[in-house]
Amino acid sequence: MDVSRTDPGPAGAALSRRSLIKRGLLGGALLAAGGAGFLALRGGRSVPLPPDGLRVFDPRQFAVLDAVARRMIRPRAGWPTVDEVGVARAADRIAAGVEPSAQKELQQLLGLFENGLASFVFGGRTRPFTLLDGAEQDRVLAEWRDSGLALRRTGYAALRTLVLAGYYQSPSVWPAMGYGGPPAIFSQTGVPVWRGGDVPRPDDNGVWHGEPLQ
Repeated sequence: MDVSRTDPGPAGAALSRRSLIKRGLLGGALLAAGGAGFLALRGGRSVPLPPDGLRVFDPRQFAVLDAVARRMIRPRAGWPTVDEVGVARAADRIAAGVEPSAQKELQQLLGLFENGLASFVFGGRTRPFTLLDGAEQDRVLAEWRDSGLALRRTGYAALRTLVLAGYYQSPSVWPAMGYGGPPAIFSQTGVPVWRGGDVPRPDDNGVWHGEPLQ
């Protein structure tokens, strides 16, 4: 089952506007379980960490994020792979820019995926998500996506937004999309600079009084 069939949503700014996951008593309890040291005693699979370290997630959460990214972003001819982009690392950097409360919920959410007790309650599985084969991981993600429990549906959407933002932010992906990159006015070069010497630039729409871009 293809769990990556829809288009990417908004990235970090949208994640930070409010609490990432709507909580009721049940939702809060489930998230707390996900953040409580991965209650399942069985350890999951580890993955190599970025050479420059992690900013938000711990190594176990990062491994879950990496596994989710590999199921949501399938290899396609002419498109960079998850490894070439470094999706999990990019997602960790995006998460570093959201509110601390949203960071905590993302950490707890990844914990739920790897928590054997939660997996057993939700789907009768006892193995951590990272130890499942690809087809079983797809089924887990589809169950979260289509769940009758709002926490699971919202959690799936949050992870999907984070993963796809981590992929599509990469300039290496843009040629496959037919996107030539941002206009020069948004880059660090080619920006108009006032050349009036000591004479202040006249106020008008769009006047910036900070330091000129170099």
